[in-house]
Amino acid sequence: MCKKCSGGFLLVEALFALVLLWTAAAVLLPLYMQIAMERNNLALEEKARRLLTIALYEEPLVGDTAVADGRTVFHVQARDEGGRMWKVCVRWNDYVGREVERCGYGKR
Repeated sequence: MCKKCSGGFLLVEALFALVLLWTAAAVLLPLYMQIAMERNNLALEEKARRLLTIALYEEPLVGDTAVADGRTVFHVQARDEGGRMWKVCVRWNDYVGREVERCGYGKR
């Protein structure tokens, strides 16, 4: 080997760069997975809001109705609150396993 060579990487430098890259990937991958799961949960919440709007203003529902969308089941419960006031609640389990409920009131 020449003593005055100034260019090129040594094997140790290349390994160090790979270790840094793998460490960054190991730190960022769980964070990315959590962000993706929360994005999916927001999509479920948007579907629930649409169901709530439909149940309140467009389609008269009475009692408990189950609506399946993919692997998620939304439970829509409508009650008469007296007069022309209705309360509609939508319940579902998100991708983390939490039970979520959104309710709304409307007149008919």
